[in-house]
Amino acid sequence: MRWQTDLVVFLMKYRPPASPSGLFVCGALLVTWATLAVCLFCPVRTAQAQESGSIGLTVVNGTTGQPMAGHEVVLLNYSADDGPEQTLARVVTDGAGRYEFTGLADDGSRYVVATRYLEVPYLTGHIPLEPGAGHIDALLQVFDITTDETALVHSAVHLVIDAGPEILNVTEIIVVENRGIFTFAPPPGVGLGLVYNLPAAAFGLQPMMEGIQHTEQGLLFSAPVPPGSSRIVYAYNVDRASIDHRFSRQMDYDVERVQVLVSPSNQAVTVTNLTNDGVQQIATDEYLLLSNRVGVGKGMSVAVAFPRILAWQDVMKWGMLGFVVLIVAAGLVVGIRLKPDQPDEPPALRDLSPEDERKYAALVQALASLDDQFAAGGLDPDAYRTRRARLKDRALRLRQSGSGDG
Repeated sequence: MRWQTDLVVFLMKYRPPASPSGLFVCGALLVTWATLAVCLFCPVRTAQAQESGSIGLTVVNGTTGQPMAGHEVVLLNYSADDGPEQTLARVVTDGAGRYEFTGLADDGSRYVVATRYLEVPYLTGHIPLEPGAGHIDALLQVFDITTDETALVHSAVHLVIDAGPEILNVTEIIVVENRGIFTFAPPPGVGLGLVYNLPAAAFGLQPMMEGIQHTEQGLLFSAPVPPGSSRIVYAYNVDRASIDHRFSRQMDYDVERVQVLVSPSNQAVTVTNLTNDGVQQIATDEYLLLSNRVGVGKGMSVAVAFPRILAWQDVMKWGMLGFVVLIVAAGLVVGIRLKPDQPDEPPALRDLSPEDERKYAALVQALASLDDQFAAGGLDPDAYRTRRARLKDRALRLRQSGSGDG
């Protein structure tokens, strides 16, 4: 730098006087010059260290491949972990669809560039500027729109089930891949979009992103789906008793992969169209992982049957019912002991003619034989009761009529 050169030249050319006063003046002059140099140099280095990063942005229409000239973009800063983003600049691209953001702090700050095209928002991922990063190039793509969902593929469905004693808390994460070059953007306000059916016993829907609403068609997701991977996230609850402790999820679209994560991980479950992959550690939590890697077709279901857990209300209900049954059974046993079956008393033979006496004796013998056969296990109870009632009825009619019974 110029001041360094001047100082070197001065030190080379200057010859201090031999007298002490001359040396004092020279020393004072050097100290003053050095102090001035430090004061000038430090602010320049600090300013350069704080404002040495830049981001070169290019905006391109991903459908046509053409640069977006004269397009408005916004630079956002996400340096505060818990705070909202900060808008740093709102600018317009040049004829080549580019803009250079300069003077940015390279202290690890994270930047995002956002824009809108055909009323659909687009943004870059986080662009970190670490110390010494210098210049970073970034590409932001926008797309033309379509209402045709042919290019949409449901690549994965993740079900996270927190199993409580009475309620299942279910979170669904549906991964949709747009493998085309248009953004799927259903017209707003006409009820078009991707439709999902919740289980019949589901309640307490909690959308976790914009574009989800509960309609008569089912769960409607009407937000735009740009090319690439998007996630649809929502949660709901299911009463275990209402589904007989068996959670079933029918697929509304062909799905390439299904994963079910169950907590607590020690649940003894039985599954349908899933494989038990054991306990998996995710962050600090453990889950039982159930998966289907070959995919599940539209209309097919995956199911998880949980062990029954009797709540105290159920215990009381079944306990009371058991007590009542026990009392009734005890009463029946006591009644049988107090009033054993009495043998049928034959009518007075003097009231019957000789022919009726013969018939009546034959009926009594038939009843005795039937009882012996039943006691030996030769008849089932229903057949025994039917045949005995018929014989007894014939004997009573013979007794009442006093005439023969053919």
